[in-house]
Amino acid sequence: MGVSLLWAVGAPVYATGLATIGRALIPFLESAPGTRYTVEGGNVMAHRPVWLPKQQRMAPLVQPLWSASANYGVPLLAALILATPGWSTGRRWRALGIGLGLLTITQVAFLFVYIVATQQSPVMSPEGPIQLPGFSPVKQPIFYWLFYFFEITGRGFFALLVYLGLVALTWRPRGPAAAAPAGRNAPCPCGSGLKYKRCCGA
Repeated sequence: MGVSLLWAVGAPVYATGLATIGRALIPFLESAPGTRYTVEGGNVMAHRPVWLPKQQRMAPLVQPLWSASANYGVPLLAALILATPGWSTGRRWRALGIGLGLLTITQVAFLFVYIVATQQSPVMSPEGPIQLPGFSPVKQPIFYWLFYFFEITGRGFFALLVYLGLVALTWRPRGPAAAAPAGRNAPCPCGSGLKYKRCCGA
């Protein structure tokens, strides 16, 4: 519950970071001149101008690119790390920092895939469906496949994969349990048949 509340508060900050990375790469990711990315709450939005040929004018198009409510991998990973038994506080914080860094890489990759995938789908306009700049019959099946992988499989999968990797890297086998010391009148554990005090305890 606490992790979910923290995610609700921190999601706009996280989305702002993703949008900042996306803005730096707009010239490489977007084919529509004048495209910009904004953050609305925990959502990253694309504002793309669309040309309406019949009306001979540009019309604004707003499309969601990333939503904190749909990408629950970050709070899931944090909850798993905080709930892992036997970890010290320092170990949890280190795992949280490394894990969120690795998971953020997958979120950035998802954002880039979604940016290109949204340009491959026709959108409805007052003039009917129109194709966005950047459409490519070669890119379309590739980025559709990547998009559905991230959308359906990747949300919880990457969080669990990172978590299991952190557990594997930090796992240490326990040593053998120390045997309780033998009493003076107990049989000697060496198997001689003598009392401990007359054998190994002499």
